[in-house]
Amino acid sequence: MLHRWVGRPLLELAYVALGLFFGVLTFTLTITGLALSIGLLPAFLLGLPVLVATVYVVHGLAVMERRRAGLFLDVELLPRAMSHRAGQSWLRRSFARTVSPEFWKEATYGLLLLPLGVLSGSLALSFWAVAVAGLLLPLYAGRLPGNEVITWLHWPDGLEIAAGFAVGLVFVLLARVLTTGLAAAHVALASALLSPSENDALRAQVSQLTETRARVVDAADAERRRIERDLHDGAQQHLVALAMNLGRAKAKLDSDPEAAKTLVNQAHQEAKDSITELRNVVRGVHPAVLTDRGLDAALSALAARSPVPVRIDVDVRQRPSATIEAVAYFVVSESLTNIARHSGATRAAVHIERDGDRLLVAVSDDGHGGATESPGGGLAGLRDRVAAVDGTFHLQSSPTGGTTVTVEVPCAS
Repeated sequence: MLHRWVGRPLLELAYVALGLFFGVLTFTLTITGLALSIGLLPAFLLGLPVLVATVYVVHGLAVMERRRAGLFLDVELLPRAMSHRAGQSWLRRSFARTVSPEFWKEATYGLLLLPLGVLSGSLALSFWAVAVAGLLLPLYAGRLPGNEVITWLHWPDGLEIAAGFAVGLVFVLLARVLTTGLAAAHVALASALLSPSENDALRAQVSQLTETRARVVDAADAERRRIERDLHDGAQQHLVALAMNLGRAKAKLDSDPEAAKTLVNQAHQEAKDSITELRNVVRGVHPAVLTDRGLDAALSALAARSPVPVRIDVDVRQRPSATIEAVAYFVVSESLTNIARHSGATRAAVHIERDGDRLLVAVSDDGHGGATESPGGGLAGLRDRVAAVDGTFHLQSSPTGGTTVTVEVPCAS
């Protein structure tokens, strides 16, 4: 209740009033950058670099305005990404952004914020000033110069104080409604010019899903080739050797029983090696324990095979779908593989919990850090696998040591 009638109005007033000062900042930087860019265009080598710099400055101001709305009004304005095409150089991307609709919308907002901020800030501050002056009139009326509180009314002091107080009450209500409306106008302008429309957001999501699907298909094809290679180079070779040894043992069974026995022993060892190879291949595709007993048991088995000591903490009371479980499993599996191969860590930790309709996965280690994503690498593949189920992937790896992979995926039943 206190926040609704005191905290919220004060935050809205601060947001609207600061719009005046931020309007001066955005207008000055935007108009200066555009004016210099256009004025220096005849000097090609000077005009275009200034215009490119203006693009990034205006985009930074747009980010600041979205955060300001979130800070004061708790309004989430979706970011408008700076458009680019894959494979383009930085210079080509920068020039392309100078003619993009996104840049000119952000520049338009930077120019419009000043007049809107001046008008709305002046109105809001004026109404609140009258409201405060009226409400506090009984406290300072006796210290006013002259014999009358409100000289032009010529009423008794008591009546004039009551009238001033009543006007203050009315202006409190008016100022409250006005400030809310002005704050909504600011947010509406920011939403229209600084955030993607619903159609733009849907197009961006479709484009992202299309790219992710293509990368996931490529990854699946690479995984299929890996399985074929593992079967050909591993289990198949062991089975061929098994068949040859059994054939040689059969031929020597009557003439040289001892040699046949040796060959049978070799064939037995080849059979066990084939079983091991097949188990490893199957485990790499989808471990049976994951289907039968869930993440806790599957990750415990994974940790037991890890050369780096791993602490497992799984808090998933309600199992998610098989697809989400598989994604979480392979995120942990790939992360632990990377830790063992590249991190030099002495210990690792895995934490998985279900928070409502989201599954949170975190894998951390105490290695030397510095992990980065590279196209076609394992971490990039994990990001694509997570994005394919509308999840988020975050990598935090300090050059001074320690790496944490955090994944959040939807798991609504």
